[in-house]
Amino acid sequence: MAIVKPEEMNFSDKNIIMIVSGLPGVGKTTLALSAPDVVLIDSDEGLARVKVEHRKDSSIVKTYEELLADIKACEGKYKTVVIDTCGALIDLLKDWAMRNDPKANKASGGFSLQGFGIIKQEFLRLSAELRKNFNVIYLFHAQKEKDNEETFYSLVCEGSARTLVYQPADLAAYMFIQNGERYLGFTPTAQYSAKSAYGIKGLVKIPELTEGEPNDFLTKLFAKIRENLLADSALTKTKQVEYEAAMVAGKALIACMDSPDLVIKTGDEIKRLKHGLTSEKELAALMKAKVKELGYVYNSKTKAYEQA
Repeated sequence: MAIVKPEEMNFSDKNIIMIVSGLPGVGKTTLALSAPDVVLIDSDEGLARVKVEHRKDSSIVKTYEELLADIKACEGKYKTVVIDTCGALIDLLKDWAMRNDPKANKASGGFSLQGFGIIKQEFLRLSAELRKNFNVIYLFHAQKEKDNEETFYSLVCEGSARTLVYQPADLAAYMFIQNGERYLGFTPTAQYSAKSAYGIKGLVKIPELTEGEPNDFLTKLFAKIRENLLADSALTKTKQVEYEAAMVAGKALIACMDSPDLVIKTGDEIKRLKHGLTSEKELAALMKAKVKELGYVYNSKTKAYEQA
């Protein structure tokens, strides 16, 4: 096992897994096809609803085995895979599980509780495998639900899979239309589930597509994510340098603290250092331990340290 230091971490080449949910007809598939070098795996027969000029290379699948085979054939040819819809993928997984594992079938007929465990394991395996070679966009239809007069838009997906699908996702956005304009909500609200990361949060407006204009919204968003990850990496390196310098200087100050009257002065000098990451907290703990070791106590009347 190789230990990687924070300043050596760089996630800018990381593939992204993103969930996009929304009511039918809001434009989820067209949005997903704006991702970089994209191929669509259509398990819901929704491709026909996408305008001709926005269609991309696609595969229409009827079984989970077909989906796996077509994804394998796409390796090295595309950067992004869109699964449309992930709710239909879960249905394909149910069919696959019932055909391949007796535990997925109830004795009385129907899908068993153990079957959902099989689906969970396979979905997580598939997501991890896809991430090795592609960005992944899982599309979900949303449905309106009422709870104590509050409206909530949940994923159209069977059972516990509704929450399972968020586990491998880096980002999750609810897509909606407000005052004639489309938005992606990346921050969870009382109305919908979402997931923010890499500096992408809150509401992001989707520009209206005009005739002849490239459909590249998610290509630009993914590029922004990589910029943010690169910036984080550069910042971490800077903070690590500041951390190491502060720790060296702070430890030297603490080592020279050999009388009670130097405690407050040493503390002030440590605070004035240029800190990085956790250096200030760590030095405060080291100084507290040193004061205890030397037997110094604070006198609240004289507002100074003295020998116990």
